[in-house]
Formats: sequence, C-alpha cells, structure tokens
Amino acid sequence: MRFALVVVLAMLTLAARAAPVTLEWDHLIPEDWNPEKEVNELAERINRTEDEDPEAMSIMDDIQALWNSAPLQQSLDDKDIRLTGFGVPLEGDADHVREFLLVPYFGACIHAPPPPRNQIILVRTSGKGVPLDAIMGALQVTGTLKVTPEETEYGQAGYSMKASDVKIISEPLY
Repeated sequence: MRFALVVVLAMLTLAARAAPVTLEWDHLIPEDWNPEKEVNELAERINRTEDEDPEAMSIMDDIQALWNSAPLQQSLDDKDIRLTGFGVPLEGDADHVREFLLVPYFGACIHAPPPPRNQIILVRTSGKGVPLDAIMGALQVTGTLKVTPEETEYGQAGYSMKASDVKIISEPLY
C-alpha cells in the first residue's frame, strides 16, 4: 500500500511538472521595466532629423542599445511554457525550418529596430521542424524556456526554447 501511494504521488508530481503554463508576451517583461521616458526622448530626437541624417542613424543605434539591455524575467528560467507568436526563420532546409525567432507581432526583426530582447525567443525544434510555408503565420510554441540571451542575425533574443511542440495557428500573413 505504501509503495502504491509513493508511485501515485510521484506520478502526480510529474504530471504537474509536465503541464506548461500559457503565457502572454507581457509576462516576459519584468514589471519594474518601463522604458517610456527613454523611448519618448529618442522619438523626440528622431522627429527632428531627416532620413539620411547621420544623427538619425545614431538615434537608431541608441534605440537598439536600449532594446539589447532590456531586462529579462529571471523567474521564467527553466519553466515549461506555451506562447503564441510569429516566426522569423533562421535555419533549416528548402522545406522546413528547425530554428527560428518567436516574436510578438508579424514582421518583427525584419524592420529596424527589432523588438526588445525580452520580446524575442530563439526556438530550436527537433525532427523536421516547421514547414517553411507556415513559419511566418501565427504559431503556438510549447517547450522549456531558458533565460539565455543569444545574438542572431535579426536581433538579440533574450530567451531560448527547445520546442516540444509547435502548432500552426494561422496561415502566413504575407
């Protein structure tokens, strides 16, 4: 009887661990981070420049520096989560993408600057990966989140994830 109780408790513990928490993008941002003042100052500066003005490029660099230093939600490290977003393909083959950035809105990381690092997750899949023709649609990704900043060609990801499941929620928006 005692052995059966131990087995049942162990199974319940494993089941509780296996259930991912569904997050919203705001959950990835520490509550005390509010870059509004800095962003408003940079917006005022950029509004006083022309597109080809070297000062405009300097301001874009300042915005990128602010985004690259965005704080990360340390309490989410090693948590099993589920999050819906859009994919930006990084690595794969002609048919499938095995590594991509998960971002909160369509087109992020393609335009300058990309979102803050606390709004970018570097996702690695196993097996075939995600079909190339579906990667830029809405995706629901489940896996273990790591608070590990990584530089990519499209911006700095504040988090990484080994995906255990990727569901295609909608067709690509292009």
